Amino acid sequence: MVQLTSLSLLRRPRLWQLLPLLFFLVLPGLHAAFVETFDDGTDNGDWHLTVNPPTLETDGGNPGAYLRASADAAVPTWYVPYLTTHTVFLGDFAQKNIGTMTFDLNTYAGVEVPDRNVTLDLNTTFHTGDFSKGVDAYYIGRNISHLPVGWHTYAFPVSAASPTIPPGWVVTRGDGSPGTDADWQALMQDVETLGVELGTPGYFYPFGVWDIGFDNARLSTRQH
Repeated sequence: MVQLTSLSLLRRPRLWQLLPLLFFLVLPGLHAAFVETFDDGTDNGDWHLTVNPPTLETDGGNPGAYLRASADAAVPTWYVPYLTTHTVFLGDFAQKNIGTMTFDLNTYAGVEVPDRNVTLDLNTTFHTGDFSKGVDAYYIGRNISHLPVGWHTYAFPVSAASPTIPPGWVVTRGDGSPGTDADWQALMQDVETLGVELGTPGYFYPFGVWDIGFDNARLSTRQH
């Protein structure tokens, strides 16, 4: 298989600094969740789809307002730009004791191919600006080889305070070598960008036109 282009090539700094919207959820083993519903017009993560800024739609989300964007891409990626300031979606996940990340997607148009999964990718350069000197970690989620219709929720265990690489996560250094438990801990203390990829690392996909809705991005902390 042909290795996919790194998500880091898609990341660009942005300057949006918008007020967050906070909610508290009661979930088994979790508490104090941030939920970005977009209902008040803010976008705390300055989310982009591949290289495109989204449109804020005021209705039709899950429910209410949501972000919608199109992209001509092999692996369309909703991402928080590198070093976005004043966002809860980056920074010291370990100190925040992040336990899960969850979001909702609605794929209006896209390319159906085998071996396509939704993947969560976390990355840091340790403030060097050079991804070859950083650490990357990804977790492969639900299979979407047949594109699901309507809104669907995708949840990923993060376990940011774990002293070891949690089950299901693949960690690599910027030079391509396998990551260690120490690399996982360092990444969790300094997440500089993250992406929601509609593809599985290690697979080649054809380019196509995508139209995707994004709603209810949320981080939950794990109880001590």
